[in-house]
Amino acid sequence: RRRRRCTRDASRFSRGRSGFGLVRRGKKHRRLNSVEESLVEMASEMVKAATSEKLKEMDWAKNIEICELVAQDPGKAKDVIKSIKKCIGSRSKNAQLYAVMLLEMLMNNCGEPIHKQVIDNGLLPILVKIVKKKTELPVREKIFLLLDATQTSLGGAKGKFPQYYEAYYELVSAGVKFMNRPNVVITQVHNPVPEAIIEPNKDNLSSRSNGVQQEANVQPVSDTSIIRKASSVMEVLRDVLNSMDPRHPEGATDEFVLDLVEQCTFQKQRIMHLVMTSRG
Repeated sequence: RRRRRCTRDASRFSRGRSGFGLVRRGKKHRRLNSVEESLVEMASEMVKAATSEKLKEMDWAKNIEICELVAQDPGKAKDVIKSIKKCIGSRSKNAQLYAVMLLEMLMNNCGEPIHKQVIDNGLLPILVKIVKKKTELPVREKIFLLLDATQTSLGGAKGKFPQYYEAYYELVSAGVKFMNRPNVVITQVHNPVPEAIIEPNKDNLSSRSNGVQQEANVQPVSDTSIIRKASSVMEVLRDVLNSMDPRHPEGATDEFVLDLVEQCTFQKQRIMHLVMTSRG
């Protein structure tokens, strides 16, 4: 009887691919077939390439490629987030920062599948822990602003994913804040700037920007218009910054300047979306 019982228990397990690991049979513990394994490996390699510590700056092409992968097959979000989680836990400051930047791009362009996997894979507590530590400032600030923007865009505590609000609120309750920086990064702004390039006069810019708010989102805009508007707001911000006195950098935190920064963030996302859709 004892031998039969051992045999029966052993039949519930099978050897893994290497011959040494045991893989539990059943719905939740089935073995991956060769195709699934290759797809998981592909996603992992793409994330590794996009977050390599050898990069001198973020690789936009690789990041967009990963966004396209998830957009075409939301099921890939799980593998991508798992790989990002490993990179965020890296000791390399560059790899960690690039991983957070990739995560931001995925959140902004792929939405719900990414948000769900971030929660399911326990990534939020890790992000909170990094911000609470006295780590490199760019990484901490990037994560803090990302959590703030995400929880705001998702509806806060009453939204579909309140976990983001809880993570952000935990940081705020702990006294985390970054001075001389905008506290909120708007990922979806509904007030595009006018198409024409405007002289860097603050009063003119403010009145013109307010006037455009009434015309926003009335009709779908063409690709050319999107590019023109992005170019316009970038030139306006550049002119405003160039007109400031370097001896008084506090002027860069002016509400009007921060509004232009938010506009640039929005236009950047529109351009990225345009690139992704045009490549398809």
